[in-house]
Amino acid sequence: MVTGLFRMIRLVGRHRGRFAWFLFVSLVFGGLSSSYVVILRAVTGILVDQQAPGWLLRASTHLPASWQEMLGLTRIRHAFFLLLILTAFIALAKCGCQYLRRYLRAWLTRRVVMDAQSRLAEHLLSLDLEFFQKERAGELLSRLTNDLMFLGNSVKLACVLITNPITLLWFLIAVFYLSWQLALLGLIAAPVGGMLVTTLSRKMRKASRLAQERKASLTSAMVQFLTGMRIVKAFACEDFESREFHKENRKLFDVSMKRERARARVRPVVEFVSFFGTLLVLAVGGEWVFNGTLMPKDLIAFLGALGMMYAPAKEISRANSDLQTSLPGADRVFHLMDLKASVKQGGQVLEEFQKGVEFEGVSFHYTEETPVLRDVTFGIERGRCVALVGPSGSGKSTLTNLLLRFYDPTAGRITIDGQDIRSFTFDSVRDKMALVSQDPFLFNCSVAENIAYGRQDAKQEQIEAAARAANIHDEILGLPQGYQTVVGERGENLSGGQRQRVAIARALFKNAPILILDEATSSLDSEGERKVQEALDHLLEGRTTLVIAHRLSTVRHADQILVLEECGISAQGKHEELMLASPTYANLVRLQSSERKSAS
Repeated sequence: MVTGLFRMIRLVGRHRGRFAWFLFVSLVFGGLSSSYVVILRAVTGILVDQQAPGWLLRASTHLPASWQEMLGLTRIRHAFFLLLILTAFIALAKCGCQYLRRYLRAWLTRRVVMDAQSRLAEHLLSLDLEFFQKERAGELLSRLTNDLMFLGNSVKLACVLITNPITLLWFLIAVFYLSWQLALLGLIAAPVGGMLVTTLSRKMRKASRLAQERKASLTSAMVQFLTGMRIVKAFACEDFESREFHKENRKLFDVSMKRERARARVRPVVEFVSFFGTLLVLAVGGEWVFNGTLMPKDLIAFLGALGMMYAPAKEISRANSDLQTSLPGADRVFHLMDLKASVKQGGQVLEEFQKGVEFEGVSFHYTEETPVLRDVTFGIERGRCVALVGPSGSGKSTLTNLLLRFYDPTAGRITIDGQDIRSFTFDSVRDKMALVSQDPFLFNCSVAENIAYGRQDAKQEQIEAAARAANIHDEILGLPQGYQTVVGERGENLSGGQRQRVAIARALFKNAPILILDEATSSLDSEGERKVQEALDHLLEGRTTLVIAHRLSTVRHADQILVLEECGISAQGKHEELMLASPTYANLVRLQSSERKSAS
């Protein structure tokens, strides 16, 4: 808890000016609140004993003579009149401080959440692909929504825990000034109450942490069936998904009630401690009044001060109780911010691509038990096209992931123009590459924005040129709003072939010297494949291209074809050479020929 609080205070401390004003206003507010103790004692003395404090009597003599004549007040009533004016002034000043304190606290809370959201989004974008493959989408969504909300609430409560003790300190000074003996009696039960609240706080924090985890699981379950609704309905699994969701929901309910049971006990404990302290003061103080050792006005003022002092103490207790339920969410945000990317970027900038790409003895595994690549060596000269073929799981897509530096090789190295790509920055390497994957992802924006992704200065002529090259221009013009048509979530308003060709247009628009096509024609029908292949044959001239193709007809004219199997390259050459030298390649060609004949 302490670590989380310090981190939140550091976040607030980034805005030193506003935070300093917040503390100053809180200090003034506490002083004004505790001044009511002095006023209460003076009012009691005037009304009960017909006596006013010396400072008040002296101040009353400074009232204008015209006021005194007009009001016709005695000296004691002059003092009482002045006390009313002073009370009204203090109340007005206190209201102003209260407004400023609430506003500044809200500003700091919202600003910290805004900063945290921006930092978290920036940090997530900096993490490598391995992190996102391990984490559930629902879990991340929960951290970006629920946990950030709890972070904001934690900051707000931390501000309460910073400022209310200031007010409490003012009241402690006041009650000890009135009677240190009665002050000690009023606080005698505080340590016992503090220990009980601390014990309950631990239980709340533990239950809240479990509740946050359950909430993330619930969000993940919801995201899963919402994104997979087509499959859910196709397999008639609505009841199954409903039952699974209910199980997760019930787990969240049970752990939430465990937290609420601990939380519900805090308020009665604080109330009992307050009541016991007040009762003890009243019993002992009353006896002292009867004995004549304490003036009634002093006891009344002390009881009033004690009651006012308990208010910020209760507020601190409530804030602490709420903080225990919010801190686990804040801790989960901090944990996410502390994660480091396993793939580190270099410090050099790759200015130009001139010679070629080399894979030198590259090995890779996602887990120690299952190697994916083992001692793979090959090169791609500038302007050449190299194709990768092989059975599913042979490591073709992994090679492109390594080239794009989504991962780093576990052994060996990849070089561009003879220099290890790990020495370059991510942006300078990826800026030289354009990717079209087998799963064409489109953003929920217009067709034009998808093609010119990341380029706000793109011209319409450039966008249309890329679309023509991908043989999708005419079909885009046939859409309801043409290039301004919103494609929907993941491009659902387009057909599979259209999505693939928009993705190809996006890669062509980037005009990078290295082009990576990972099953780029897999989603196209025969006619769509023919159109795109014609465009690619023309546009691949002069580009360095790495092609992964399931349909071997798309790689027949590659400068070199590599056959991958059993974690390595089993054969390489042109199409005609491999038909004779590689049984695996020849078998793949025969199988696809048979499938094509069966389909026709």
